[in-house]
Amino acid sequence: MRTGLARLSRFRPDPLTLDRTLAALLTVGAELQVWLAGSADHHRVVAALVAPPITASIAVRRRYPTLVAVGVSALTAFELAFWGDPQIVADAVADFCALYALAVWTPPRRFALGTALIVSVDLATTAGPKGNLHNTVPFAIVTPVVMLLVRRVIGGREQRAQLAERERDLAAREAVVEERARIARELHDEIAHNVSMMVIQAGAERRVLDDARGSTREVLETIERSGRGALIEMRRLVGMLRSDPGDPLAPQPGLSDLPMLVTQVREAGLPVELTVEGEQRELPVGIELSAYRIVQEALTNALKHAGDAHAHVHVHYGPESLELEITDDGAGGPVRASGGGHGLVGMRERVALYGGRFQASRKPGGGFVVRALLPIR
Repeated sequence: MRTGLARLSRFRPDPLTLDRTLAALLTVGAELQVWLAGSADHHRVVAALVAPPITASIAVRRRYPTLVAVGVSALTAFELAFWGDPQIVADAVADFCALYALAVWTPPRRFALGTALIVSVDLATTAGPKGNLHNTVPFAIVTPVVMLLVRRVIGGREQRAQLAERERDLAAREAVVEERARIARELHDEIAHNVSMMVIQAGAERRVLDDARGSTREVLETIERSGRGALIEMRRLVGMLRSDPGDPLAPQPGLSDLPMLVTQVREAGLPVELTVEGEQRELPVGIELSAYRIVQEALTNALKHAGDAHAHVHVHYGPESLELEITDDGAGGPVRASGGGHGLVGMRERVALYGGRFQASRKPGGGFVVRALLPIR
């Protein structure tokens, strides 16, 4: 029972389908009343011909609210002016639905134009043989007043509902963008880092082998070439997904993992020293992850571009900030300044996310330095 009620509460018919169904029911109901109930005996044929356009137009009232409202009012006024009121319930319901569409689903200018035309048509019925000035004038005054009230009350509510729906859609799109950004950054920071070390190690081993081990050199050349191709393809994928990520959902590396990272980089061929100053303590997860990724990317860039060099990682825990400094004494190359992809851009964005300061530049005496300050309060 509860399951059935829950499904019923979630059931929301399509508005267009609902209008079409209503139009069909009103049309059938109008014809049945004309021919069976005898409510329009004095002009049954005319009523039978006028009723379908009035009722069927409700099917398109959402798409053409002004046209439907004015058209329905004109047909109703035409019938009243020459043959009198047929007393058809379906016509009255259709007239109300059309006026509702004009009041709620039109911009201000079209609403004003449509209302003026309807009042003019109503007043014009007084010139017909069946026109009645005493009944028409009050109706022509009351109609726009009621429409204004409906527009103010229900129209404002629908606008707020549409705004809330747009905000939900925007939030959903932002969530998708953030997830894509998280994937892009982790793809670049984690996998690209490991592949880069594989390529560098394969290249270094290949260069020290003698000619007698030609087959091994060919294998290493293949590994190096495939790895570089994978890095190029990865940069293309990162470019497609690129954006700033949100807070990751899974456990991520932090400052406590820096010794392991330094060991990996040493094994890849770059001598690295790690210095930690200040009171080591647990920091927010986002700060920990950003600091780790900045150090990781800076060391990866040093592996790629510094050549025969040494690197030094300095971490300082301050009372209100975390300071990072990663330096190397390598010669580097022209591509070093641009970061070779998304490296420096990603580091700068991570720091900017927390309102910190970032600097990356060549040292006057040679080498490269990356400095980052992350506020922790």
